[in-house]
Parts: sequence; structure tokens; C-alpha cells
Amino acid sequence: MKYLLLFVFLLIVLGACRTTERNFLQTETKREKDERMMWWRDAGFGMFIHWGLYAIPAGEYKGKTTYAEWIQEQADITVEEYEKYAAQFNPVDFNAEEWVKMAKEAGMNYIVITSKHHDGFSLWNSKVSDYDIVDSTPFKRDVLNELADACAKEGIVLCFYHSIMDWHHPDAQGINFPDYNYGDGPNPNFSNYSENYMKPQLKELLTNYGDIGVLWFDGEWINEWTEPQGKELYNFVRNLQPHIIINNRVGKGRQGMAGMNAYDDAAGDFGTPEQEILDQSTKLDWESCMTMNDHWGFNKHDKNFKSTEALIKNLIDIAAKGGNYLLNIGPTAQGSFPEESIYRLKEIGEWMNINSEIIHNSRGTKNYIENESIYYIKSKDGKNIYAVLTEWPGKNISIKYAQPVPGSKIHLLGFNEPLQWKNNGKEGIIVELPKEWQNESNRSVKHAWVIKMSGKEALVSDKPEFTIESKVVEEKFLFSNETEVTINSHTSGVKIYYEIINSKNDETFKTYDEPILVKKPITIRAYTVKDGFIDSPVNELVLLKTNKFESIKYKNHYSQKYSGLGDLTLGDGKFGGDDYMNKEWLGFEGVDFEADIDFGESQKISNVSVNFLSSQENWIFFPAKIEVRISDDGKVYKKVVSTEHVKIDKHEKKHAKLFQLNFNEKSAKYVKIIGENISICPEWHTSAGGKAWIFIDEVIVQ
Repeated sequence: MKYLLLFVFLLIVLGACRTTERNFLQTETKREKDERMMWWRDAGFGMFIHWGLYAIPAGEYKGKTTYAEWIQEQADITVEEYEKYAAQFNPVDFNAEEWVKMAKEAGMNYIVITSKHHDGFSLWNSKVSDYDIVDSTPFKRDVLNELADACAKEGIVLCFYHSIMDWHHPDAQGINFPDYNYGDGPNPNFSNYSENYMKPQLKELLTNYGDIGVLWFDGEWINEWTEPQGKELYNFVRNLQPHIIINNRVGKGRQGMAGMNAYDDAAGDFGTPEQEILDQSTKLDWESCMTMNDHWGFNKHDKNFKSTEALIKNLIDIAAKGGNYLLNIGPTAQGSFPEESIYRLKEIGEWMNINSEIIHNSRGTKNYIENESIYYIKSKDGKNIYAVLTEWPGKNISIKYAQPVPGSKIHLLGFNEPLQWKNNGKEGIIVELPKEWQNESNRSVKHAWVIKMSGKEALVSDKPEFTIESKVVEEKFLFSNETEVTINSHTSGVKIYYEIINSKNDETFKTYDEPILVKKPITIRAYTVKDGFIDSPVNELVLLKTNKFESIKYKNHYSQKYSGLGDLTLGDGKFGGDDYMNKEWLGFEGVDFEADIDFGESQKISNVSVNFLSSQENWIFFPAKIEVRISDDGKVYKKVVSTEHVKIDKHEKKHAKLFQLNFNEKSAKYVKIIGENISICPEWHTSAGGKAWIFIDEVIVQ
């Protein structure tokens, strides 16, 4: 009986221990999250480090020189062959203190290093596996331990990148050669890898190296991984280190390279745009991770480094929109940073020595940019507002979106004397710039200049929106017979003024009070006015007319971000070039392109040509298959021609291609065109598993 009571007691104790594990996703309050996120939001700028066995081939394999951290997968290297790199990995030049000091001197407040990338090789002394830097290499030093000590010494927050995907472990993706990401389907033993390998390794990282600032997951796109698993892993990590921050790649919430969440309850604390910056300011937490050149890991052939000026402008743009900048370094196999990276870090540091207050302890602004070259950033406490000039304006500058305290002093960071300024009413303020600095050689600051003001963001009326058929349209729109344009504003109590410009005359601005019926090509310009507010920027919509198609209907709607000229883009007669960012393309993410075209009346048809774009580095692929169907009533369609399924060529160069489909002459009033999306990026792609895009810009029916 005594032993039975003891057993029952132990069960109760163990059950109580299990119940102490907290579900942070469901129970953390906004205040708790804000306190946890505070250091990261204040940090603003961090260093990403991609380092591992892939530094040994340095981007080159069997004559090809375009590889980096994905070389094992992209070059079809077996696990056994790739393991041999470990015996060559002896980074004798590695000096943790030098790495950390370079980050600190560049104005970076945290470091995120690849503890384990997709290749499965660990940069610490793992007791779970021998496939690590201590047990498998001649170096035999725990670099994460040395970095932890160096970061603690310099006051830098250490963070770990960790890949959920693992090309080495046989219970993960290690059995999938040569298609490491997917193989023949999900590995039935993946739970063994997840529970008995990945989690124990994460526990090592979170118990042996002190407080870790961020756990930066990646590789979540594999078939084996699910959103519930991501949420469970999120709580597993938070229960080991409750104050840690975790990115949104822990689950399935990330939307492609844009990086923000696809749904509200996705796991993770911040969005992760990759190689791009958000289009607008947001109060959501986000961090843009970007390379200095074209690769994350070291590639000795890649000399396409961004200029210091471009890197600083990225830093400013991101800060003004409320995000963090995570700038990557790919160290060599010897353990040193590339000289090009060191040079740029030094120049960024010189700029940050004077201007760091707009990056550290700062926040983004609602109206973050004026005239393409004035960015606005505010201090964390809201007492200061900064106008950041990315172009030198001359003798003076007009600033609209800042409201300095009356009679206060305005300073140019790096210049000792206060600047002269005056209020110019609804036109903002005019600031006189130093005579001494009109000569570029006299300026103590290069690349961008910061005007500091005691004050706050000015009240600016929201830029009006143009709406057609209940959809917001931007820049250009194509219509056939006629269309109706509505102008709206998110600011209540405003007056909207607009003007119409056409080939014959320009109207002056007049009050908007009803929708505008458009029957011919015009340009509409509009702005909003409200008492006590700065007038909004002018918004402009170009309306173009086509007579080619009566209408086009899409089964899956195109992305708002890549919306071309609207629904009728495909019939405007203008072909997009090789740049997916120009306004001729319609983009479809992760879904097929399927359009029904109404000609208005029956026509004889014998050819359909469709223009698609391939830009694989931007996740854009030619369709796997194209099919054409015709109909007399728009309800019952008959297939007349299709292409064979095409295997995507990993070496396809960026270009647009007109696919021509010929068939015996038919009569039809309607044509349905289907472009089959490959759905996800192929396993050899650097973003394998992410949603693939189809871009289309023109349809020709003959």
C-alpha cells in the first residue's frame, strides 16, 4: 500500500509539472509581449551570419560558380560526399571577438548566426549528434560558445538561426537525394527526428549558451511540417526561455518572400521579408533580412556587392516603415569576413556614429516619406521627429510632415550649430542648411543627412483612394466601354479635390462630390484637405481604354501588389519586359491563371498566344501547362488545344516568352485560358517549398 501511495503521489507531481508548461500563444497578454519585444524593437539593426561547411567549396562545384549555402541540394551532392567537407573545415582565422566588434562598430545590436542550416551541420558541440564542428572537424572548437562570451562582453544580443529542414538526418530529408526537400513524399519517420533530434538540439542551444535573444527558424515549407507543429514548437521554445523572441517561420504562416503572416493567429512574433522591404509603414513587427551581394553563404566569385549608400538607404527605409534590418555576412572557410563586407561595415559604422539615434530606440511613422527623398522617423518616446534626407537638397529644404515645437532649435546631426527655420503654414516649415556644407567635401556625413526636431509628426490628411467596381486601384487601370471611378479618403471630414487631364485640355482642381463616369482615356489627380491638417499628397490614376475584349473574368484573382492595369491588362497590346516590377504584369501566387474572355460577339479563332514571364530568382516560373477552351455561351467549354507538361529548367534565364497555341479554325464568343502553376518552388530552388508565381501580361487571339 505504501508503494502504491508513493506511485500515485509521483503521478500527481509529474502531472503538476506538466501543467506548469505555459501555452504562450493563448495566454500572453499584449503588455507581456510588448515588454518582451522591447529590446528588439529598440535594436533596429542586426547582423545575419551564414556560415558552415558550404564555405569550403565557396560557391563552386564541377565548374559551376553560382552556389552557396544550398550547394548540397542544388548541385545534387550526396550526403556521403558532402560529409567529406567536414574534414576540411578548419577556420583557423575565426576570432569571435573580432566578429562581434565589427558588428558593434557598425551600429548593430544583435547577431543571428546559423546554428544549423539545411545541410544539418551544427556549429556547436552537440551531444545529440557527432555531425558538428567539434566532433567532425579538425577545428574542434565550439564557435557558438565563443560568440556567446564575446557578445556578453560587448553587450550584443546573441541569436540563433535554426533550420527545421535537415538534408543530413535520415528521418528528415536526408533520404531524399537528389530531391532533398521533398523526395517521394513526407518521411514517415519525421516525428522521430522532430522529437528525438531537433528538440534535444534546440534544448542544448537554449540551456548551454545563456539568454538567447531570437530563435530564427527556417525551412518550414517541407511537407512534413504543419502549423500545429509550429505552434507546439513555439511553446516548447518559450517554456525553455520564456523571454525569447521567435520569428514567423516556426509555423506555416509566412507568405512567400514578402514574409508577413497569411493569417492572424499564425505562430511567431515577427514577419520576415526576405531580400525585400515592405511597401508601406506598419505597426506590425517585422524584420527585413538581406544580403550584401547575391548570396547568403560565401561565394568567392560573387563580387556584386551593394554600395554603402544603397545599404544605408535600405536601413533608413526600413526604420521609417517601423522594421528592423538584418544584414547578412557570409564568412570564408578560414573564418574571416570578406574584405568587401568589412569595408561596408566600416562605412556604415562611420555613418551610424553620428546618426544612430534614428535607428536605435526609434519608431516608424505613418507618413514615412515625402517627395521620394525625405524619410520621417520618430524617437521611441515621441519627443523628437527626424527628417532624413537621402539627397542633398541645396541651400534649404521644405519639410511638411514634421511639426516642431514653436521656438525650438532644429539641428543637423554632425553639424554643431542649430539651423535657422521658419513656419510656412500648410506648406510646413523651411529649414536653412549650413553654408559650409554646400561644399560636399566639408560635410562630416556622407550618403544621408538627418535633421532633428523637438516635436511630433504633423497631421497629414490621408491620400485619397480610387475605387472601381468596389476594388481599390492604383496608378493605372484599363477599361473597355466605360467605367466609373469613386474617390475616397480614410480621413473623416475631408474635402476631396480632383482634376482631369486628357489629350485636349487640363482641368483645374475642383470639388469632388459624385463618382466620375469615364468613357475615354484620361488621368485623374486628386488630393484631400482638412482644417488643421497638412494637405494630402496628390494621388494619380491613369485610365486607358481598350477595344480588344468586352470583358475578362478570373477564377483566381491576381495579387493586389502585381495588378498591372487591372482586369483588362491582358488586352492592352503592351508587352511587359523582363522586369517583373513594371506595371504590365499580373501576378498569381500559388494558384493557376484561369481567365474567361468575352469578345462580345462570336469570332473565328485559330490561334491563341499568351505572354508569360520566367524570373526564377523572384519565385516566378513559366506554367507547367497551358490549355485553351472555347464556348458559345460562356458556360459549356470545349478544349481545343494544350501544351504538354513541361519540366521547369533550373537554368532558365530571366525572360518573357510568348507561347503560341495553334488549332483548326473555330467560331466562339468566349475563350478560356488556363496556365497551370507549378504551385511551389522546386526542390532545387533557393526558396524551395515557397509559393510559386505565374506572371502574365498579354493575350492575343487571332
